[in-house]
Amino acid sequence: MEMLTSRSTKILKFLLSQDKKIFLKDIAEYFKVSERTIRYELDKINEELNKENQILLNKGECFIENIEEIEKILNENIPYIPSAKERELFILLNICLIRKIKQSTLSDFLDISISTVKAHLRDIRKVLDVYGLKLEILPKKGLVIEGSEEQIRQCTLKAITLCKREKSKFLDNIIYEYLGDINQEGIKLFINYCQKLMEKIISDEAYDIILKYITLVIYFNKNDNKIKNIKNSNFLENTKEYEAIIQSKALLEGFYEMEFSKEEYLKITDYFLGSHTYNITYSYYENWVEIEIMVKNFIEQVNKELEVDIANDETLILGLINHIKPTIYRIKNGIELENSIYGEVVESYPNLFSIIKKAVEKLENFIGITFTNDEIAFLTIHFKAAIDRNIKIKKEKLKVLIVCGSGYGSSKLLAQQIKDIYRVEIVDAIPRYLLEKVERRKDIDLILTTVPLDNFNTNRDVIRVNPILSKEDIQSLDNYPVPRDNKKILFSQLIKVLEDNSNIVVTEKLLKSLKNFLDTKLIDDICQKKNTIFDLLPESRIIIKGKAKNWEEAIIETGNLLLRDGCIKEDYIDEMVKIVKEFGNYILFVPGVIFPHAKAKSKVSKTGFSLAIYEEGIDFIDGNKINVVISFCSQDGREHLDSLVEIIENFEENELLKKLKRCKNSKDVLKCINI
Repeated sequence: MEMLTSRSTKILKFLLSQDKKIFLKDIAEYFKVSERTIRYELDKINEELNKENQILLNKGECFIENIEEIEKILNENIPYIPSAKERELFILLNICLIRKIKQSTLSDFLDISISTVKAHLRDIRKVLDVYGLKLEILPKKGLVIEGSEEQIRQCTLKAITLCKREKSKFLDNIIYEYLGDINQEGIKLFINYCQKLMEKIISDEAYDIILKYITLVIYFNKNDNKIKNIKNSNFLENTKEYEAIIQSKALLEGFYEMEFSKEEYLKITDYFLGSHTYNITYSYYENWVEIEIMVKNFIEQVNKELEVDIANDETLILGLINHIKPTIYRIKNGIELENSIYGEVVESYPNLFSIIKKAVEKLENFIGITFTNDEIAFLTIHFKAAIDRNIKIKKEKLKVLIVCGSGYGSSKLLAQQIKDIYRVEIVDAIPRYLLEKVERRKDIDLILTTVPLDNFNTNRDVIRVNPILSKEDIQSLDNYPVPRDNKKILFSQLIKVLEDNSNIVVTEKLLKSLKNFLDTKLIDDICQKKNTIFDLLPESRIIIKGKAKNWEEAIIETGNLLLRDGCIKEDYIDEMVKIVKEFGNYILFVPGVIFPHAKAKSKVSKTGFSLAIYEEGIDFIDGNKINVVISFCSQDGREHLDSLVEIIENFEENELLKKLKRCKNSKDVLKCINI
């Protein structure tokens, strides 16, 4: 039999000391706990006893059939003594879940002195302080936790997470004692249905924390501890996540036969918004352009410290944007995810972790938050995957030496055939007699030859082919294997073929349709050429002396320039103003300059920028003054990004604001922006 807890041992001793009938309520009253707690303890005791020595319950009355045997077991049993860490977490958990508890109750249960309890409380107060909570000692009530309901719940979640990390049966039993009677199947049904309506799949870490949080929602509501208000309720109420949650609430309320307030559902929305999702294209935060810019800069900063070039890894860029946006939301709103792989990441990739931890400082300063080591570990995994991905790509590109006896022309023809079909690097094309000298080079993986090399000894792989590749040659190369090149079409060449051989008028709509249809088969050199400030910000959309008297008028003034040129629909301007009112000064990327925009692709006809200068400055939110307004719209959500990064870097590095204030005309503005 495993060791019993101190309280289990005391309950057993109490039962054995009774010479009369004893009821569950009497035991609960003696130990000053609930009947449910005593029932739980009896269940745990019976788990450790054999079937012949069970403590029986009948209509609330307790029976011990084999007193002598249990006395013997009790005498042989050594009560489990929790460690100092377990005691501290036990106290923290009870304070959070019960809200008020006497020091003597803690002392009796843990079998420690009051002074030891007080010593633990000093460390516990430090934890509570992180969440803005206080621990007061009140007459007759004992220890009482004080603070907002939101913060108490966040602290409780943290306490549960810390308990789980200890992998302590003692602490697991305590958590089960309080939360074990809440069947989580109903919560799982609710979460899964919410995901379906939201059209997103959340990560395991996010799923786990939402599951725990809703369990606490049920527990605390049963105990009449309810959330009264939510700080960002207006924002939360207008999200598609909240809409999905409200549509799903009947599942939750029906399963648990409880009603929950609007505030409870708003807070659950908070947790969904702070969750990582596997849907790369899905994000409520598509209008957080500044984060996208910072992510690109962040990647470039890390890239400088690496041997492998990952700066243009699109999977990494999209993955980090998708990861960081909810991360920022979580950190700002006090939502914590547990990352159990932190230790493993630091141990496996210490150098990479250090590089990212240093690089993330600039991101932290910009956002005004601090990334935990857990969050940095998540970022490290993204970068490690990108490094491995790009190393693989690099390795897969075989270095090929061509040996050809038919002259320069035939060797070049063969080389071109090889490059058209396979993803290789032709290091050289030589005649047979130079092979012995050249073969010593270290940068050769494979030799392709059109002439016999029977008497030539080499440790390189050799494949004999014809000057004009036959089907058999291609089969041999495929079997080697030489990696095929997924040959791509140059967009500009495709358009030229269309223009030269048909009467088709190449429109923006046709370009977009072709781009979507060909997808990965296309190298888009057309959009890359167009995607410059020069094309996106013509002179006609620049105002040297803006007439607006406030930030709202300024957005309308610059927005009208985009509207006039057919870049946007009129509703887009209203959307830009609305977003600023909801989100505040998030569009203030650099001091004195705002970049209004909106998440409204249906209201955008083409990507474009407009600019207005206000020499005297106009008032913006939170006491900020602005001199330049640059409004923009994006058709695909990414077409604007490189140009925007270029402008912001010029503001940060080249004192662009001062230069713009001195501009006399639109041409001067474009020169300043460094076109």
